[in-house]
Formats: sequence, structure tokens, C-alpha cells
Amino acid sequence: MSVWFFLCTFDEVAALIHDYNVSVKPYVLQFNKEIFKWKGRILMKNIRTVIIFLIFLLAITPSAAAQNSAQNSSYAEALNHLGLFNGTGNGYELSRVPTRAEALVMMLRLWGKEEEILKNTYKDPFHDTGWESPYVSFAYTNGIVNGMNEHRFGGNQQTSLNQYCAMILRVLGYSETKGDFTYESAVPFASMVLGIDLTKEVEFNRGTLAKISSYVLNTRPKNQIATLGQILRETDVFTTQSLNEARSLWEQDKKIESSTILIYAVGSDLESQQGRLTKDLEEIFRGQPNQNTKILIQTGGTLKYHNEYMTAGASERFEISDGQLEKHESLIQTAASDPKTLRDFLVWGKSVAPNERYILILWDHGYGTMGGFGADELNGRKTMKVSELSEAIDASDMYFDLIVFDACLMGTVETAYALRHNGKYLIASEDSTPAGGLYYTTWISAMERNPQISTERVGRLILDSFTLHSGIEANIPTTMSMMKLSQAESLVKAIENAEFDLSLTDLASNSELLGKNEGIFDQYDLIDIMGKSSEITATAQALAFEVRNSAGYKNRNGVALYVPNRKIAYTDEMKEELKAIGLSSKYIKTIFNEN
Repeated sequence: MSVWFFLCTFDEVAALIHDYNVSVKPYVLQFNKEIFKWKGRILMKNIRTVIIFLIFLLAITPSAAAQNSAQNSSYAEALNHLGLFNGTGNGYELSRVPTRAEALVMMLRLWGKEEEILKNTYKDPFHDTGWESPYVSFAYTNGIVNGMNEHRFGGNQQTSLNQYCAMILRVLGYSETKGDFTYESAVPFASMVLGIDLTKEVEFNRGTLAKISSYVLNTRPKNQIATLGQILRETDVFTTQSLNEARSLWEQDKKIESSTILIYAVGSDLESQQGRLTKDLEEIFRGQPNQNTKILIQTGGTLKYHNEYMTAGASERFEISDGQLEKHESLIQTAASDPKTLRDFLVWGKSVAPNERYILILWDHGYGTMGGFGADELNGRKTMKVSELSEAIDASDMYFDLIVFDACLMGTVETAYALRHNGKYLIASEDSTPAGGLYYTTWISAMERNPQISTERVGRLILDSFTLHSGIEANIPTTMSMMKLSQAESLVKAIENAEFDLSLTDLASNSELLGKNEGIFDQYDLIDIMGKSSEITATAQALAFEVRNSAGYKNRNGVALYVPNRKIAYTDEMKEELKAIGLSSKYIKTIFNEN
């Protein structure tokens, strides 16, 4: 231990400990209160005691650098599993700065070019290449790279974060020549595209390169629906199984032994007339949830049910246990469309089935930002506003790994922004969905068989099973996406700062109205309207990072937004709702063409 440590102020020591993820503020504050009471040798003795205690905390707590190294090692292992990242005679060497050659080779592998490179012979003028020679020759022939001079490539020279970010942006379809980004803006723009803040990277090494490359695989190239990983899988660069195995290495951020799924079901006419909730209940039973997957359901908002468990016209709470629906005693006095009812259910659910992971399913009709969620059949088909949904979840003091709308039209930027502090991911459709809704058996069964399955993997199973079962059953096009809620603010900021050639109302008039089967809610695909802005495209795709469209479905890019167009009479009401959601006056002025 250096002398420097003993010369630190107590505030500096506290800051140092904070960096190691140890909270000692209470100890330091207490020490500051007592320090002036100590005299002479007693003072010195207590100072030594505190210092020894702090040194002990440092010794037993893993450093941030060590934690980052372990995480980067997972990225490296995953990329190696896919055949994209190789070690050297000294292992992965994650703390070493990558060379120009290593960065180029990784770029070409992410581009899916390696097989073509190794099958063909290209020429270049360089005299200093070694193992990287075929990659350099291909890149030079195709105008991707130049040398340091006429005969020197400089493959052993170190590369920088700026250089690698520029490379991966080109892989993802963004271009300097088309004005998407500049070399100087490569790092902040790559942060937008990938959905991670690279501007705070202290150093660029092979570990950072592995992390960035892994994020690239989970990112949608510009104006594409599939992620780069899915595209490489479809072109046989690696298999579906290999991709799933690689993702499992970098996606699981906490150990999960079991999960709790809370289903808030406003039955409405979907149950009273079609028995859709009852059919979903049968799908849930087929998933055989048991010890690893706790499922709690609250019903309400419908005149009658098509099963033996639920009481017509009543709001009740149930738990699925041993293949049976067990009713819990409850005295629910408020309507299903009342935010307090949702809040009370969530609070109750957490007390009955506390767990490491929570998933919330909001089940019923959806009418987008304008119309809200639910159609309470016992309360004049009243709905819950998006702002009210957020307030209810806020009041429950719960955080969800997944918030899922088994409903139409709730996949909007406004919904994502409203729920950005309430969960990690949002799954919803920007358009109408078939009455059959989600298919529950597949993903519930997967969670029960493998309780440590990553949340991202569960989300993809929800998307895939919905597209396969509900779309085919109804024989209508479907779209649904998974959104990373941490990216909602970046998208809103991009919209606030964008400049448009036409008013948004005019742009909306030239775009397809979403949800026509449900009514007119002035909801449009965001990229279809605003996609000329590279920043908006980048942030919208970083938000809706997984999208599933059935075959032939066009202009469904994963996230919609409200733009006043056909129902101008609702302008004042919608301004108030956007304000209640928390959107800024600048955003509201942009949407209503008041800038």
C-alpha cells in the first residue's frame, strides 16, 4: 500500500471506495461527526482503525477493471464460438491495444466476407503484411483501406476507438460520404447506433473491441429489420444454434433461479364474446409452469368468462400452481381501467411471489398513445392512458425485466418513453394484432425448463412464437418488436433536434395510417415518416432492436409515434397527455409543428 493512500482525505477515500462499488458513506459521515470529539492518542488510534477498515474493504472488493475484464472475456468467448475472434499464443490478450490488421480482419468478418476472402486471390502493393495478407489484399482491391504509403500497410500499428467505430459504422450501412457521420463524430454516432455510451471508454483494447463487436451483431444495419447477427446466420456464416449459444454468454447479467409473471387481464369483449383469455389460459397450462415460473393473474373488465375458474363480471386474483388455477381471496373495489387497480395488483403480486426477475403482461385491446390500453366492458369501455400506466407502475415501486403488451398499437415512442424507468425491455406491436395475441406455451415452457434463460432470449421467443402462431392462425400480417427502454431518451432527443423538409402533418399524410382496423388514432411508423434523418434512424433502431414482421409486411420498422393529422380536434387533449408522459415542450412543439 502506497504512502499516497494514507495522505488521502476522507472524502477522497470515500470516492475511491465508491469506484469499487462499496458504499461507505454512512461510515464516513459518522466518522466526520465523531472526529472532533477525539483527542490525542485516541484520535490517532481511531484514524488508524478506520484506515485499516477501508483497506480491508478494498482488499475484498473486486475492482471495476477486474469486473470489466471478466465481462469482456465473455464477449471474446462468444465471438470465438462464432469463429469471429481468435486468440494469440498468449490467449485473447484483452488488455492489449488492437493492431490495424486485427481491427480490419474483425471488420471483414462482421461483414461476412471471410469465406470469399479465403477462396480468392487478390493483389496489393504492400511488402509488410503477414498473416493478414489475404484480408488486406481484399480490402485494398475493394477500396476499403489504403496503406501508410505506397508499399507499407502498417498492420502492426495500433488502432484507435475512433478508427474502429468508423469501421463498424460502415459495416452497418452508415456512410461518411452520404453525411451520416464524420470520422470525428464516429464514437458518439456509434454510441447512438449500438445503444451504448462509448464516449466514456477510458481505453481501447482488444477487450473493448470484442464488446463493441458483440453489440454490432445485435444491431440492425441501417434501414434493415434483421440484426447483423441474424443476417450472418441467414448467409450461413454461423448457425442459429451457435448464435444462440454465443448470445447466452454475453446476455445474462445476473443469476436467476426463478421468475414471476404478472398478467393484468382486462377481459373486455375479447373474453366475453370470443373466449380469448380462456384460450390463452390453456396455452399457459401447456407450458407447464411450476417452481421455476410463478404466474399470477388478475381479471376484470368483462361481462362473462368461458371457463370454470372465473366469475362473470368480477375482478379476481389467481395463481397457477401444479397445473391448476388457484383463486386468492381479494376484495377489488376499483375498475380494471383504474390505475390504482393495476398498482394494487403489482404490489400484491410482489408480496405473494417475490423473485429475481419480473415480467408484466398487459392483456386486452390497445389503441396507441391517443386511445390508451384496455377496454373495460364494465365501465363503458374506458381505457387507461399511457401516462396512467406509467404512474401505476411507478407507484408499485417495481422494476420489470420485460413489460409486454398483448394488445394492439402500443409499440410507440411515447409508450417507451413513459415506461423508460419502469423496465429494461418493452415488447409491443406498432400496428393491429390478431385477436389470438401472444402464444404463451413456447416461452413459458422455455423459462420453466431453463430458469436462467436470458431475458433477451425470452423476448425473442415471445416475438417468434407470436409471428408463427398468431399470424398464421389469423392469416393477417403481423409486426412486433422488443425495445431497449434505456434508448427511449436518445430517440426523443434526436426527434427534438431534427429538421424536416415538410411539416410532420404533411409527412404523416404521405404515410400509412396504422391500426385502421381499430379506428383512427393518428399513429404512424416513425422511420417511415422521419427516416431521412440518420440520427433518428440510428436511435429508433437502437430502441427497437429486435423486430419481427410476417412475410411481405412493409414499412413496419418496430416503433410508431403519434402525429396530429386526421383527428385535429384532439390536439389540446393530446398535448396534455404528452406532457403527462413527461415529454418536453420542445418535443411537443416539434410534433405539433409549432417550432
